[in-house]
Amino acid sequence: MQLNSLKTPRRPALHAGFTLIEMAVVLLIVGLLLGGMLMPLSSQMENGRRKDTQRTLQDVSEALLGFAVAYRRLPCPDTSGDGVEDSPCVNIEGDLPWATLGVGREDAWHRRMRYRANNAFTTSIPDPPNTTGGLSVRDWAGGALSAADPDAPAAIIFSCGKDGLPNGENDANLIVNTSADCTNPGAPNAIYIQNPYLDNSYDDLLVTLSKNTLLNRLAGTGKWP
Repeated sequence: MQLNSLKTPRRPALHAGFTLIEMAVVLLIVGLLLGGMLMPLSSQMENGRRKDTQRTLQDVSEALLGFAVAYRRLPCPDTSGDGVEDSPCVNIEGDLPWATLGVGREDAWHRRMRYRANNAFTTSIPDPPNTTGGLSVRDWAGGALSAADPDAPAAIIFSCGKDGLPNGENDANLIVNTSADCTNPGAPNAIYIQNPYLDNSYDDLLVTLSKNTLLNRLAGTGKWP
């Protein structure tokens, strides 16, 4: 009698890989996860740049005080692009005279910072020490953040932030600058804005050197009155 050969039962075939639909779902999930992580990281980096620039502006303010102690005046802005002050400078805004002050010239976005000094303090500290020229600092809503002459700010330093554009009144009589280089075309007015960050509206970072802070430093070093 002939015996039938034993046959091994067949096993179900295993999938060799993902289908196109499964791959699409996986890629979608990975994309969502990465997007959720990258957005907070981008915000953290931007906040870091703003903090770094704010510290830089404060360092510049200290350098201005040191310059005033040494020379009994404030430097003029740099209007030629070499980092050295250019005078005379009545009613003139320009780049920060970083070479004259011995400080860095750029903010965290690698753009030059802007600077303006009160008219009365660029040749010598006057007696009485009254400010002139009407420099004024306001918030975005127009509220006053500084006193008027004779107690207006002694100097203003600012960065144009991420967009590189002078936002709000931090420009020349509201002439629009679209080159993202923080340079104000035309003759600047005396109004400047200092305000918390406003999305798509205001990202400038501005600090002021008050007249009283300047006089206090000069008096403390015996340079005034």
